[in-house]
Amino acid sequence: MDRNSPEGQQISKAVVLWLIVGLFMVYTQIIIGGITRLTGSGLSITKWEIVTGTLPPLTENVWKEEFEKYKETPQYRKINVGMEMGSIFSSGTFKFIYFWEYLHRLWARSMGFVFLFPFLFFYLRKWIPMSLIKRLGLVILLAALAATFGWIMVASGLVKRPWVNAYKLSLHLCIGISVFVALWWAFIRYIHPERIVKKIKFNRYISTLLILLIIQIFLGGVMSGTKAALFVNTWPDLNGEIVPTQIFDPSNWSVHNFNNYEESGFLVTLVQFLHRGLAYMITAYALYILVRRSFASSEKSTKSYYGFMVLLLLQVLIGIITLVKSIGIIPVYWGVIHQGVAVLLLSAYILHVFYSRWSITFNAGTEQQL
Repeated sequence: MDRNSPEGQQISKAVVLWLIVGLFMVYTQIIIGGITRLTGSGLSITKWEIVTGTLPPLTENVWKEEFEKYKETPQYRKINVGMEMGSIFSSGTFKFIYFWEYLHRLWARSMGFVFLFPFLFFYLRKWIPMSLIKRLGLVILLAALAATFGWIMVASGLVKRPWVNAYKLSLHLCIGISVFVALWWAFIRYIHPERIVKKIKFNRYISTLLILLIIQIFLGGVMSGTKAALFVNTWPDLNGEIVPTQIFDPSNWSVHNFNNYEESGFLVTLVQFLHRGLAYMITAYALYILVRRSFASSEKSTKSYYGFMVLLLLQVLIGIITLVKSIGIIPVYWGVIHQGVAVLLLSAYILHVFYSRWSITFNAGTEQQL
């Protein structure tokens, strides 16, 4: 079957299942990454070993060697000094944080195998159209970038700081989510073969809201990286202020404060203010679009937007709960849910973008907007 012919565009159930498994694995990786970050586990493995790092420590001597390497890191010396070896089930011990970082890396390796071998099989059988191959190529590039930037992020916490750089962490998170979004888009387009898809006029409201969501995810990453919720955890005010006075002090707007954010409360207050303010703006703008019905009026476009709105309101509520519960420590459970729903929220909006941007031409020759 010619993959460039109309027949080559037919949908394979096996390929659909493979793509769904891929989406599940990437989403799970994002969740595991959230747990790794919130438990402070990311710096527990001090080397980037692609092959030899596949197996975990199997003897007590190897465990001791890994622990001694960790003791040389700023995180141990400045935060976790006196930490015990413990077990993988004992929170706050070395084996516990090592387990989550190891699982994070092992899951990434597993995704490579789950993706590669079925891809080769489907390619040789000509079950994958060229359009899907091109989109999967983008997924591969983004995944490689996420892995590379992941190590750059980890390395930033092994020299001076006892944690990873917040900006690099946020970029790593955004790249990781972009892998999921790119695969999600490839899946959506595959189950709607290109030979029956017709592009329609793009709505400016759609692009504006999408840009706001992307900026908000980046700010959320900076929030997480700076642990801003631990410094400002009151709502609806910010430690007694609606608009923090710190942001109006010109002396605070310095390169030093942005690079060395742990030395002052300026950046954590600023990013809190921006993250909350943008959340209010996104919610108000999304409601405005809903009231104005400023999107394609097709049935699936409308339903997808309703689904997006439900997730948006849920995300705002979860964000508030996560914030007010961040007393002394950010609650892992609520923090991970907040991140997980953020990915679902963006995915729901991407689905709405598709149904608002494309119409379907059926085999009977009639054209109908989904």
